[in-house]
Amino acid sequence: MSYTQRETPILAELCTFLVEDIYGELASRVFSVLARYGRQRRAEISKASYLSTAQISLGLVILTQQHLVFHSPSTEPAVFYDIDWQQSYALVRLAKVAHFVEERFDKKTANVVSNLRLFPPSNKEEGPTNGQKVNGTKVNGVANGHGDAHVLHASHGDQDEETFASPEELSAIVQTLMEHGWVIQVAEAQYLSAEDMHNIARQQALNDRWGGSVPTGTKDKDMLAHLIMENKRRIRDTWLEVPQFLSRKRKADDSDYGSNKRAKLNGGGQYGSIGGSTSSPEDDLVIRVNPEKAAVAMRNQHLVSLVEQRISDTTARLYEILLRSLEKNIPRCFEDFPDPPPPNIEDQPQWEPNLDYVVNTKDVAQRAKILGIDICNGLDPNAIARIAKNTNVGKDGVLSQPVDPSSLGFHERLEIVEAHFSLLADHPFRFVTWHARGQYRVDFDLIAKSLIQQEIENTVLARKSKTAMKLIRALKKKGKLDERQLCNTMMQSANDIRAIVNELTVQGFVQTQEVPKVDRREAKLSVHLIWFDIQRAREKLLHDTYKGQVRILQRMAFEREKIQELLSKASRTDVAGNETKYLKQDELDALKKWKEVQEKLLLQLAREDDLVAVLRDYCGPLTTA
Repeated sequence: MSYTQRETPILAELCTFLVEDIYGELASRVFSVLARYGRQRRAEISKASYLSTAQISLGLVILTQQHLVFHSPSTEPAVFYDIDWQQSYALVRLAKVAHFVEERFDKKTANVVSNLRLFPPSNKEEGPTNGQKVNGTKVNGVANGHGDAHVLHASHGDQDEETFASPEELSAIVQTLMEHGWVIQVAEAQYLSAEDMHNIARQQALNDRWGGSVPTGTKDKDMLAHLIMENKRRIRDTWLEVPQFLSRKRKADDSDYGSNKRAKLNGGGQYGSIGGSTSSPEDDLVIRVNPEKAAVAMRNQHLVSLVEQRISDTTARLYEILLRSLEKNIPRCFEDFPDPPPPNIEDQPQWEPNLDYVVNTKDVAQRAKILGIDICNGLDPNAIARIAKNTNVGKDGVLSQPVDPSSLGFHERLEIVEAHFSLLADHPFRFVTWHARGQYRVDFDLIAKSLIQQEIENTVLARKSKTAMKLIRALKKKGKLDERQLCNTMMQSANDIRAIVNELTVQGFVQTQEVPKVDRREAKLSVHLIWFDIQRAREKLLHDTYKGQVRILQRMAFEREKIQELLSKASRTDVAGNETKYLKQDELDALKKWKEVQEKLLLQLAREDDLVAVLRDYCGPLTTA
């Protein structure tokens, strides 16, 4: 099973809140039944929910269109439904995905992604531009108690940055998003649960290799496990393929090429009619947003902010250029379907660096010059004086003459950029690693493990004490220790160590084990081992973070319920935009207070989501050495 598809009760409660907040009570009730009982048929959902058949069908349609539930293959006699936990939790990141796309492209492209994420997956002609701009707005047109939905289509004389001038422009945006991995094709396999996909990949491996029969030998079983993972990766990688987009330019012999004029049909179409019966293959292309790409962007943003805090702003900007250049070639943070490890340690393949994570210093220096970054900031003046000409360091430790970055030569710029990268390489987090002359690579897995360890230590320090944090570090470095060895390592008495170990054990950050020396169980004749399991501590902290998010959503619902009548009044079409005219002063004050409270709660929810990304999305399961 994929690491991101593991369900916990608190995650089920959190996702139920998110579904109810965005898609309404009906979808939430169907979702909650699947969350409580797991894989169910429609009749079983009806018995557990007390909803009518029509209501259940409508709820399942909403959840299926939004990729919030899986369903069994169409070849099965009975259709089973199960929850897609990765997509369900991704609802909390709707605004972040649009923000990332707007940073990398423009507002119009971000609007396309927002509509794709909130509206059902559809073809290129209808999906991203089906009438409403929903960036930050619910499907029903109400967001946070008041409606803000806009119609995308403007009049012919009122073109702005959010209106598509032609179908070719939309095709170009979709193609760009697909090339960068933000948008992928919709396939039937995406609606299959992890169990169904495993069964299909297994049966395909059996048919291709053994003619449908099950192997019995040990080597054949290992080969079967390898082929299953290979088939899963092949099925998944086909979703990222970018089709060949045909040009829509009018040719000389196209006598029946339809008009490109846009007509508003039924009041909502961006392109009501596209020139008669003319169509192209990309018009039937069904697309959706890639949730794994958002985790890659979040990881890059987190690393850049860390560099900015710990080194300098200029180094962070250069590091951002480096990460952005790698981002296009990184479809996901970690491999969901890795090959099973070999039974013998000697048979393990030798580790080789991934060349997709290697960047040339020359490319970063050229990009920094285009952006006009002052690369001399954030470095030691002595280092700059050794590289640049006609300057030296005075007695006060300041350059005698400021260095103009635009006047630097090519080789001087390279040396200064490499000086910044040396700061990144020398940092304990090892933000970059030297690969070859003029080349650096990023070991994302090692950085992700360091980030997880840092979050665990920060949590222990905030909840317990500095001694408890040092104990965590000692156990991580030394491995399993008994009480006497731990006391010698920590240089503290046994009574002090026992109190700290008991507290950390109750919290789930430290594990203990009693190993008897003799055949009877006595405290004096047993060895009490203590160790730190980073994966268990990671799961515990992730569980606590989910709890915090649930409390935030509960508080938001409570605050909204207190002024529900006022919010309903403010969302009316005649009141929206004219609040000062139709609302009293006390109502305006209450509405302003609600917006302030909501903003604080949403900010805290986003911070909790950043912690979830560090603990869950940046790397797969960890093993304690």
